[in-house]
Amino acid sequence: MAFKNTSRWTFSNVLPVVFVLGIIGMIWWTYVTCHLLGLHRSEVHERTHMNLVEAIVSQTLVILMLICFVRAVCTDPGSVPDTDDWTGKTGSRTGASSEPQVPIAPPCHEVKQNGERRFCNKCTKYKPDRCHHCRVCNSCVLRMDHHCPWIANCVGFRNHKYFLLLVFYSFVNCCFIGISMGGTVLGSMEEEMDLAFRFALVFGMTLTMVMGGLLGSFLGFHTWLTCQALTTIEFCEKSSTFSRSISYDQGLFENIRAVLGPRVFLWLLPVSPPSGDGLTFFVHGEFKAFPTQDEVHALLSSKPEEDSSAAAPEVTGAKAAAV
Repeated sequence: MAFKNTSRWTFSNVLPVVFVLGIIGMIWWTYVTCHLLGLHRSEVHERTHMNLVEAIVSQTLVILMLICFVRAVCTDPGSVPDTDDWTGKTGSRTGASSEPQVPIAPPCHEVKQNGERRFCNKCTKYKPDRCHHCRVCNSCVLRMDHHCPWIANCVGFRNHKYFLLLVFYSFVNCCFIGISMGGTVLGSMEEEMDLAFRFALVFGMTLTMVMGGLLGSFLGFHTWLTCQALTTIEFCEKSSTFSRSISYDQGLFENIRAVLGPRVFLWLLPVSPPSGDGLTFFVHGEFKAFPTQDEVHALLSSKPEEDSSAAAPEVTGAKAAAV
């Protein structure tokens, strides 16, 4: 498990989570006290039926958002198993024998420049495709998207759905609050009310609009990544000096299922995560898989001047596919 060897709840990691909860609490308090309950109004029973509908919808969205938040924070994103085929115990990487030993493991498309499988010296494990080491979590995370300080966790294979739904419901909440509370804010300019209530309304609306704009941009970017079968790390690699030729694109529907799960009617609920083990993925087109024992031996023997024990840089793009 990715949580096993990490100390997540340090002060610096807790602070962003508390900040997020504080923003949620301020917006919720402003909406409930100043809009739904209407404590600033002289007529307490004004718009009772409309407020009831808005209360049901808004609180349902808040509950869904908080469930997604808890699941995104508490769910292990997934790590490389401790089995022999990933730890390399079935064959020595630097044994006494002059023959290079390659442990038996599932085929990998993302390899080093010399054709060797990617190996993490900190975790002492081989890396499957789309796996990367997180220095904050101190673990190799399966299908790592990025490390998110706002949830004090990595976004990976097992919690990517909850993170995406968290952003989605947060954005929907901001939109609903902004639309439904807009009339109350405009009315506060003409009504006689306490200065504290007027400030709370304007402050709550401003905070909602700012967060809605940021979340909308973030949601749009991650929705596009999901539709393209890309993670944030893979997008950054694709935008670097080399062009990534390994594609995990299975088509729009399958790309979404790979993140939101196999059951379409549960896509918008924080249940039913994607199926699979996070170790192997569909690869679009014909690409070179992990090289055989003979191929590695031929590659190493063709370059005697190079030290075969030296660590080669990792490549997951066009150069890796061409090996």
